[in-house]
Amino acid sequence: MKEYKISSFADLVRALRENPEGLEELRRILLTQELLELPKRFEEFRHRVEERLEAVEKRVEAIEKEVQELKEKVGVIEKKLDKDVCSLKGMWLEMKVRKNVPSFFSEYLLNAKAAGQDKISKALSLAVEKGIISKEERKDVFRLDLIVEGTLLSTEEPVLVAVEVSYTIDKPDVQRAVKRAEILKKAMDKKVLPAVVGYRIAEGTEKLITKKGCLKVLVVE
Repeated sequence: MKEYKISSFADLVRALRENPEGLEELRRILLTQELLELPKRFEEFRHRVEERLEAVEKRVEAIEKEVQELKEKVGVIEKKLDKDVCSLKGMWLEMKVRKNVPSFFSEYLLNAKAAGQDKISKALSLAVEKGIISKEERKDVFRLDLIVEGTLLSTEEPVLVAVEVSYTIDKPDVQRAVKRAEILKKAMDKKVLPAVVGYRIAEGTEKLITKKGCLKVLVVE
């Protein structure tokens, strides 16, 4: 090994740079074993932290996925409940209308009452026999929620009213009422008006009600 004359700190630094073995020996003398192993331990610690963070991230992703699936299921349940509740409210409203026809149609009719089913059935059957309406049209009229008879306040003429009852009145309700009123008019040879009854009206339906000359009864919940 080359000998060095050390007379200053600069000489020592130069000698250590030229002899890495000496530098390593000096480190072992000056530093404790724990300090020497610190970089290795730190690397091991960093690796363990990264593994744990990765595991946590995967778990968080799994939880987020489960939460999203739960939200979707809750959304489906809410929609089904809303539909079922609306259906039940619609059925309940139909029962209320049947029990108190004069009150519900007092804005339009005098002496309003539920039309006799026997009279309507006989008239429809006779219309089928005469070829005025088809069997399918007869069946369609029977799907009406209610048929009301009375006297129009505006003209004092006798009239039948083909009624569709729904929690939310929408365009299909109006269209069914109009279609079935037209069939009933052909069969009965009498003035027949369509009508819709409900708690609220779906967006865009009001114009169709007016256009088709459909009677409208809104009920306060």
